[in-house]
Amino acid sequence: MGFPKDEATGDYDSLIAQAEAAVEALRDTYREQLASDVAALEEVWARFEGGAPAEAEAALAELHGIAHNIKGQGGSFGYDLVTEIGASFCDYLRSGMRISPDERNIVHMHIRMLKTVSENNISGDGGDTGRRIAEKLNVLTGRSAG
Repeated sequence: MGFPKDEATGDYDSLIAQAEAAVEALRDTYREQLASDVAALEEVWARFEGGAPAEAEAALAELHGIAHNIKGQGGSFGYDLVTEIGASFCDYLRSGMRISPDERNIVHMHIRMLKTVSENNISGDGGDTGRRIAEKLNVLTGRSAG
């Protein structure tokens, strides 16, 4: 049993439809923003990978800033896996300097996973692919699943 319809109900339905259309339009814009953010991560990664150790802290801080934005925006537009990868990336970067070869590999793995999700337009939790990505990052970072 629903609520009785009145004149305003049609207006509400119209407003809801408009809001849903606006979110869908923003989702398209977000896909472009994600691709741009991933390109920025790759640019900073290239500087980090080839840079002097003294520059590592600034590069890691820049990577963290971009990852933080990615983490915050993904879920708002239906990209929960992006948010999960971004959260893992932020947590990992916050927990140490990350300059050993193994640590650098894990940093780069986060960037590669975000690029994979972006290039393949994997939305939501990513299904089986998303679970495999999340599990791999959890194992690499020592982060508990869940």
